[in-house]
Amino acid sequence: MQHADTTRPELSVIVPSYNAARTIETCLDALAAQRTDARFEVIVVDSGGDRTRDIVRERFPGVRLVTSSERKYPGAARNLGIAAAGADIVAFTDADCVAAPDWIEAIHGAHRGNADPVIGGVIANLNPESFVARAYYYTEFNHWMPGTPAGFVDDIPGCCWSMKRTAYERYGPFLEDTYCSDTAFHWRMAEEGLRPYLDPRIRVAHGSPTGLAACLRHQPVHGRFFARVRVVEQRLSRRRVLLHAATAPLLPPLFLLRASRRVLRSGTQLRQFMPAAPLVLLAMAGWAWGEMSGYLGALRRPQRAAS
Repeated sequence: MQHADTTRPELSVIVPSYNAARTIETCLDALAAQRTDARFEVIVVDSGGDRTRDIVRERFPGVRLVTSSERKYPGAARNLGIAAAGADIVAFTDADCVAAPDWIEAIHGAHRGNADPVIGGVIANLNPESFVARAYYYTEFNHWMPGTPAGFVDDIPGCCWSMKRTAYERYGPFLEDTYCSDTAFHWRMAEEGLRPYLDPRIRVAHGSPTGLAACLRHQPVHGRFFARVRVVEQRLSRRRVLLHAATAPLLPPLFLLRASRRVLRSGTQLRQFMPAAPLVLLAMAGWAWGEMSGYLGALRRPQRAAS
């Protein structure tokens, strides 16, 4: 997949992978079909135990494969990928995502056109035909739906994310052994008055779970990790931790209200969102429960709040 030109790549794409045999081909096919003149390389960092590595080696010999015998959370996988990358601009997507045909070109042009250190894009739902997948999507990605205007934002998920290497050198490495390493990275930027820039021309579609149990199971876990990382990265006092824990039950209706407003502003999502809204609220309640338990756990074991 790396261009035949042997000069240094202009952009390195890093794809963390964990037991992604079901989706990795579609992800890499989309990267192989990119319409761009930019020289880019693709690096898959795999730490799973399924056939992902065999698929990459057999079907995508031009992809660089970095492997680990130990499970790597996304932040740790991205650290390994950047260590192997040759470009000054690094882009990230996930093994369950499909990049738009001009994704590379849009990222390359965005970085060439301005000095912003971190630039991300919008995220569509890859499988909107599934009711559960729609609920998951609106729970997880309502901040970054297609139709979101360009501008500075507080956070951009790692599945549609890019940065200049100098940004990584200043604000990295990513947290390991935890989720929410992308959020922590943005918090470090914010301490110096910087925010990531969202460019809606940069687009991926995310494959969401279609099983109800998987959808509902994910949110408490993610919320718990978020709370643990927040306690450490924002150096929260015991009083602030207690306050966040006490107000966590108020989050689900607030989250749903904000998501509803974003859906209305998008102009295209309302018909899909409304039937899924009750399940979205339930999933958001799961996040709030996980976040509350994360804060309470940090109070009991502050030295183990995050990695």
